[in-house]
Amino acid sequence: MQSFWMACLAGALMACNSSSEKTSGEEQQKPDSVTEEAANSLVNPVSLGSADLPKTFKFKGQVQDAWQWSDKSGENIFFTSVVAPYNDNDKGEHSEDGKTAELYAFHYIKKDGDWELYELGWQMKDSEISCPLDIVAEFIKGSATVTDLDRDGIAEIKVQYALSCRGDVSPSAMKLILQENKVVYSLQGYRWVNYGPESKFDVNASNVNLESLPKSDSEEDILSGRYESEKSFAGAPPGFLEYARNEWLKYVIEKIQ
Repeated sequence: MQSFWMACLAGALMACNSSSEKTSGEEQQKPDSVTEEAANSLVNPVSLGSADLPKTFKFKGQVQDAWQWSDKSGENIFFTSVVAPYNDNDKGEHSEDGKTAELYAFHYIKKDGDWELYELGWQMKDSEISCPLDIVAEFIKGSATVTDLDRDGIAEIKVQYALSCRGDVSPSAMKLILQENKVVYSLQGYRWVNYGPESKFDVNASNVNLESLPKSDSEEDILSGRYESEKSFAGAPPGFLEYARNEWLKYVIEKIQ
């Protein structure tokens, strides 16, 4: 968050210097690149609690993240909800009792100045179904964002979440969804788990895309913190893929309790 300095001469000079450095940095940026902070400030999303959501919204589960903002489409609210694992009475292939957990995301736009008349901008559902082992179905804390990366006055919504049904310490699957104006871009792969002192995380922007690496059937390569492909971002506005790739790397390391 930008610091606010006391209205004194020394503070004014410091503010001046800070402003000059910022301007210089902006001049060096590529025209089609924008920082997350700048993209966020273009739409100024405000965090909401579950009690702040209009009573007309119908959804399942417990609210995790909620944001409100205004852009060219009007006044918007986006939120995620999680349905905790429950017994689904569905026997698996080995006749074991399983549990199901569900994830939801909703984007609503106020219509005619009234939340009673909202329209659906976008929604998403995913789940881990009939798992007889340890089940994971969660939005990754802190990863939901509202930005305007292409500076077109319409916000993008980004969520990342993990899914798994496991009886060991193998990594969860991870999905990243970036949506703008009902157009969805996605990355899918696996998180990375630190198995011990000899484990080393060496995934970066140049090797995070499995499709760009030499073909391998090694489970270690596949379950290595990388995603399968960037094909979904073909034709995406400039900056979308770079942002998604960086966000993938930011949240890809999984800590198993």
